[in-house]
Amino acid sequence: MKKAAKTRECPVDWVKLEPKKVVLNNKRDVTMDECPKCHGVFLDEHEIGRVTDNQNLNKLLTRYVGTDSDSARVCPSCGGVMDHEDAAGVKVDVCLTCYGVWLDGGELDHLKAKSEKDLETLSVAKQAELFDAGQNAARGVAGRSAFYRFLWAMKETLRMKKRY
Repeated sequence: MKKAAKTRECPVDWVKLEPKKVVLNNKRDVTMDECPKCHGVFLDEHEIGRVTDNQNLNKLLTRYVGTDSDSARVCPSCGGVMDHEDAAGVKVDVCLTCYGVWLDGGELDHLKAKSEKDLETLSVAKQAELFDAGQNAARGVAGRSAFYRFLWAMKETLRMKKRY
């Protein structure tokens, strides 16, 4: 017996999301869910990279998600807590559980216009968040994994700076 697909609702205004097929060149098409009221879109894990043709964006948004959740939105796919992430000045909500991405109306176009170089480095706010997580872990406030994520993030930041 086939399971019925879960109805997804907009995390902004709770309207039922409508599937919208996006045809991509030489890749599998993506079906994103769009809110008919606010025109926000929800993309499942990895779809943001395919739609924008930028895999760095997917890594940037999901690698350090959840260090310090500050979004009041709920994931339309799994009901998990979402976290605000900054992608070259565009505020994006990412689910801490399924890594789905919510974009408010117009944000997808802004992300498509960004270059890969724009989307390679962490924002200053995210670096500070990771630093705080590392400090808390060092004092025993958070778990070891937060501290190791902090160390890895700092190593990646230095590696990126050496390249340019």
